Amino acid sequence: MPCEKPLLSIIVPVYDVERYLPKCIDSILAQTFTDFELILVEDGSPDNCPALCDAAAAKDARIRVLHQKNGGLSAARNAGLDVARGEWIGFVDSDDYIAPEMYEALYKAVQSTGADLALCDYAEVDETGAPCLPPYTGLAQRIFTGRELLKRATNTMAQPAWNKLYRRAIFAQLRYPEGKLNEDLFLIPKICLQIQKAVVVPKALYYYVQRGSSIMNGSKTLRHFDAAEAAQRYWDCLVENEVNDALANAARFTMGSVSRVYRQLPPALRKAPRSREMLRMQFDVVDRTRRYCTVPGGLWLQSWLLWHFPQTYSRLRELKG
Repeated sequence: MPCEKPLLSIIVPVYDVERYLPKCIDSILAQTFTDFELILVEDGSPDNCPALCDAAAAKDARIRVLHQKNGGLSAARNAGLDVARGEWIGFVDSDDYIAPEMYEALYKAVQSTGADLALCDYAEVDETGAPCLPPYTGLAQRIFTGRELLKRATNTMAQPAWNKLYRRAIFAQLRYPEGKLNEDLFLIPKICLQIQKAVVVPKALYYYVQRGSSIMNGSKTLRHFDAAEAAQRYWDCLVENEVNDALANAARFTMGSVSRVYRQLPPALRKAPRSREMLRMQFDVVDRTRRYCTVPGGLWLQSWLLWHFPQTYSRLRELKG
């Protein structure tokens, strides 16, 4: 029989990943930390994933399977949170895999420091497991207050949901925004405000698989402006909490988020109302930042150019490389 109150609940949303799911599950079952439940949230997958999930659960009592209609990544994570029994929460994406010692290392880190959250470096790999880039090791400091981590929420190591161990209480009033891309960035500022202390484990223990068919690697659509919307909300969060020394970086991040999507959109979508709205929004953020702190003149000028003359801005960016 499965443990009634496992120490850790690991939540894995599952959708259209039958090629990757067995490796993901095997890497979790191979954890040196064994007091966990694995919640597979099968999100209406059209392939063989429902059967793979049920077969895995039949072999290991720690596995629970939720079958639901397709609602997206956030809906699946939220469904897992709703039934999780552990004192600690972890997320793994179903096309990724983890090192055997990942959760043991993260748990030891929170126990030795009294932290509410632990996060580790991660490695970006291709489908064969070969490294695409050096591991992400963007946070040199080991201990952060929640407010200090909030300042660094744009860091590539701080953003993802899946390279972390969370005290369950963090999610008492929090859930991922459904129907949005970049759902991690929408929530991480709120998570930072819920914690007293975070600890970094400076080792790449999570393997983030880059596959051409994934949601973030497809062609850009207006939906990808969700990243810019999340960046704007992060900036708003900093203003509301008077974290003024992080605002210039947040403004630059917001502008970059808009620019990146706009420049990759098909020409027809560049003229869409949401594109115009996003171009105006990023300038408003950069311009309003000057009320609270110094904004580099070059950033303001680029932001103004992106708003008023986006095609010229895009050509200049291409020339710059």
